[in-house]
Amino acid sequence: MRRLALLATLLGGLAFAQTWYYNVDQDNAFSPGTLNFSPSSEQLVCAGLLEPGAAPAGGATVSDLPLPAGCPAAPPVVVYGTDPASGDPVYATTLTVKFWGRRRANDRTYGTDPLIRLIKRSYALQVDASGDLQRVDDQFLPPFVTPPAGVPPLGGSWYPWQDSQTVSLDEPRVSEVQNHPWWNRTCRNLYGDRCWSAVFTWVLPVRLVLHGNESGSAQLTLTPGFFVRRTAATLEVRGGTFEAPELKPYAP
Repeated sequence: MRRLALLATLLGGLAFAQTWYYNVDQDNAFSPGTLNFSPSSEQLVCAGLLEPGAAPAGGATVSDLPLPAGCPAAPPVVVYGTDPASGDPVYATTLTVKFWGRRRANDRTYGTDPLIRLIKRSYALQVDASGDLQRVDDQFLPPFVTPPAGVPPLGGSWYPWQDSQTVSLDEPRVSEVQNHPWWNRTCRNLYGDRCWSAVFTWVLPVRLVLHGNESGSAQLTLTPGFFVRRTAATLEVRGGTFEAPELKPYAP
């Protein structure tokens, strides 16, 4: 009987585990979702001079040619994107996600702070990419970081985009925090209890690297997918019961 009582206690604790939900409709999106990369003629010339590739059969090389004044001293030649809607330069794409949690947003167990810790420690975001991936060297700089991103990043380990990849996340900007009563429809659907909602915002630096053989413009389109675990769940003791914090998709 004691074992059955202990099992019932554990199962009851798991039923009220730390579970947060995120919207998978229009509230989970990149802005801009599509980036245009339009190298200037000068950038194309610079890349061709800095990375001319294998020497031709005749032995001629361009290594002794003077570089135009606008070229970097060494490769790579980097092109940042533009927003197709506005034409403005874009150094990163912005991810916004709406989250829901139990009780109140400042709750030490179920609020925004423990959710941020869980995401940073245990989750990554699946990102699907399409466009000119096979023709040019589009790159991103993980992890997702706190906005803003108004200047090009100075350094870091950049990675080429694949059709699909998971990207880790760092600290977000938290906005639009609301505490809702238990009779709120979403609160009733998710928790049967009062709940909160908030919008988390991250940025992910994106660029195009030229290698001397490119021509014309390129385009990259990004689509956010699901949050996926990248580490094993860690059971936590809350009120004498074990809980496995977790993040789940939700479509209002």
